[in-house]
Amino acid sequence: QGVTGTLLPTDGAEAKFQSEVTFIGETSFQESGTISFGENRHRLHFSTVGQGYIGPSADPQLKHGAVIWEIDGGEGQFEGATGLITSNFFVSSAGEVTDNHFGVIFLKE
Repeated sequence: QGVTGTLLPTDGAEAKFQSEVTFIGETSFQESGTISFGENRHRLHFSTVGQGYIGPSADPQLKHGAVIWEIDGGEGQFEGATGLITSNFFVSSAGEVTDNHFGVIFLKE
């Protein structure tokens, strides 16, 4: 039957993502930014580990990429946070981005 998966929405406030991307080659980039949760009271600040990659995908209408971010710090419940976040994303020919994040975050006690 193969592998299947489902994404389900959860209750709670919206998360907001903002970043700045600097291309350092045709397919490589560096990025830094912030992910905000709960009306911007709780924030994670991140920057690229090494460099990210973006290139062609099996769908000619999409570019596919991935990057690893290091958590540089945080605010609110994320004050003193450390860890890594991975981003696996698509960019359409119209510039629309679909981005999936997975992170392991360590919090100060």
